[in-house]
Amino acid sequence: MSARVIPSQDQLTICFAHVAYRMGERFALRNAGIDWFEVRSLDDLKARISKVDVLLCSGLWWNELIPAAPRLAFIQSISAGTDQYSRDALGAAGIRVASAQGVNERAVAEHAIALILAMTRQIPEARDNQTAKKWRGMIGDISKREDELGGKTLVIAGMGRIGSRLATLAKAFDMRVIATRRDPSKGAGRPTRSSAGMACSTCCRKLISSC
Repeated sequence: MSARVIPSQDQLTICFAHVAYRMGERFALRNAGIDWFEVRSLDDLKARISKVDVLLCSGLWWNELIPAAPRLAFIQSISAGTDQYSRDALGAAGIRVASAQGVNERAVAEHAIALILAMTRQIPEARDNQTAKKWRGMIGDISKREDELGGKTLVIAGMGRIGSRLATLAKAFDMRVIATRRDPSKGAGRPTRSSAGMACSTCCRKLISSC
């Protein structure tokens, strides 16, 4: 079946469907002049899906909603994964689906750096000592003291969007980055060495498997 046509702006209705995210509030700030509404539950989505042309959704979608959505032309998943959407069923109904692949690359890469820093600088231990009003005192054993990231080697398994962003952040801390890529001809960055000074090598899979 050919794809359904998204109506003109003056006839378009957008639905934002998520149990927590306030997408509607953010959209309203744009003053786009487009009709929209927001739902927080599957029951609400079922009740109003017949009036929807474009759906922005994550977690609330069920493929059983397709017969009840005669106007639905486009679904924008607000997450990278689209496993919950049946491509065959949606395609047969003329409904297109897009993922938000890459939308979380900065957040996830920055979180990874935060965890690395927490371990290296012993942040959890410092927090616990502060809560207990304990002064740790000096430590002579270097292996038990806080460390620095500069000069350390970070191995990244997979140079997709998140891995590439993580490599860039790691280089900002003067880390040596080694990464693997399933297909060197694809993905972000160049096959052998990126502008961030990252070495991509299939041979370092042996290093990963031995860890």
